[in-house]
Amino acid sequence: MIRAKKTLVISLLAVVGMLWAAPTVHAQNVASQKAYFGSGTAEILNPTGGTVLSGYVKTSSVGDLLIGFSMECALWTSTSTTATKGGGKVTSSARAAVNVTVYVDGVAAEPGQVVYCDREQTVSLTFSSLTVLITDSITLDLFLRTKNANHFNFYQHNVGAAVHDVEVKVDSIVSADPNAPVDPGTRAVVGKRSLVIEEYNNP
Repeated sequence: MIRAKKTLVISLLAVVGMLWAAPTVHAQNVASQKAYFGSGTAEILNPTGGTVLSGYVKTSSVGDLLIGFSMECALWTSTSTTATKGGGKVTSSARAAVNVTVYVDGVAAEPGQVVYCDREQTVSLTFSSLTVLITDSITLDLFLRTKNANHFNFYQHNVGAAVHDVEVKVDSIVSADPNAPVDPGTRAVVGKRSLVIEEYNNP
């Protein structure tokens, strides 16, 4: 009887030791995730098409994806126009814009690229004064800085039953006036942003 108890104790210790030595397995929560939320706050100057937010979500066999992306967008445009006395009209321009494209498993979601903010600043100047007090030229510097938040819903049909990778990529258009001062200059800035992904069953 005593020998049997000793054998049982040794067997239990062996099992506990095997369990203790076994590698830890982490459950992949994304396999049961039906919705996703992500956000970011770091400012991005003149984005060049990189991923600013991403997430994973699982859908059923009849699921579609509804993807909402909100973002602060700041635009700076600077122009400098110089006209000489008696000369013709002189024009200068600057443009800044931010565009967003959402990809699901590497494929662009509907409706494709979306413009979140876009401004083209054009200034024309004519110096036609006949006064003898001004004999050289006149310069007009114009700088505009705005910031606003916009939201757009993207959609992807019939993605199938799987875990899907969603990426938000942002690019910009920055066309500066070569005659304008470098500071403050023309630029496009991405600010605070958030991403919401949900499965949507569209009958």
